Amino acid sequence: MLKKIRTALAGIVFILFMLMFMDFSGLATKWFGWLAKIQFLPAVLALNAGIVILLIIVTVLFGRVYCSVICPLGIFQDVIARFFKGWRKKHKKNYTWSPEKKWLRYGMLAVFIVAIVLGVNALAALLAPYSSFGRIAQNLFSPVWIWGNNLCAWIAEKCGGYAFAHKEVWIKSLPTFIIASVTFVVIFILAARNGRTYCNTICPVGTILSFFSRFAIFRPVFNASMCKSCHLCERNCKASCIDLANKKIDYSRCVACFDCLDNCKFGGIKYRPFRQKLKRSRSMPMRQRSMLPLRTPRTTADVLSSALQHWSWAH
Repeated sequence: MLKKIRTALAGIVFILFMLMFMDFSGLATKWFGWLAKIQFLPAVLALNAGIVILLIIVTVLFGRVYCSVICPLGIFQDVIARFFKGWRKKHKKNYTWSPEKKWLRYGMLAVFIVAIVLGVNALAALLAPYSSFGRIAQNLFSPVWIWGNNLCAWIAEKCGGYAFAHKEVWIKSLPTFIIASVTFVVIFILAARNGRTYCNTICPVGTILSFFSRFAIFRPVFNASMCKSCHLCERNCKASCIDLANKKIDYSRCVACFDCLDNCKFGGIKYRPFRQKLKRSRSMPMRQRSMLPLRTPRTTADVLSSALQHWSWAH
């Protein structure tokens, strides 16, 4: 259920972003421009403390849902990963646990911060996820959208209608087009093969939010008594953050996609408050419970003896 809700919300957000970036009439930007204001880095650069604090609170409560529901580049990677799911299965390229590459994550974050401080906006824009998706949408997707509009206009004219108007297709800047193309190819390959590698190695927003997501209140948690070690959760974790051998999850990289919950058939992993503990009878395997010593029932004589001892001490 959680995955279905997440997928539905992410789908709506992604469609609205695509309309906003590709629509040449300006209406979509007018209607859905507020989506840009709730993006993390634009809010930080605009000193919009309210949005920044709200996104951090959401991350502390539920994990990195921002990366799977609000960030258009993150949703775009999920679309690519889903499209190539069959290819990965056919070629046995399932996801698997991989250790965190701290030197790369924090190195890219340091480069981004230095670029911001020194005013090297071009370098910062290369790493910012919202800027990267905007370049891809406007330079690669928008021309296709306009060509489709022109095709509809041509067909309408042949039928004597004028519901569509021809629009010019042109490249705003050749360097920007090349950068957008290279970014698209890199993200496409990484997402098709490894899921959210870009988010957990290069993206500065993902690294910043990881400082808070590792303390998230609600998170996926193993239920050792129910887990069958079937590896379905690990093989479907696009963030490669599930270490099934040690029953551990790297919450700094978990993007709260809920794929692990959806694929687990035995209830071995649940999304719940992290500090909530299962009762002993549920968390302890049956074999271990059978080895516990049984309590010997107390007889009436034992009860009377204990009462007399207590009475003698009291007097």
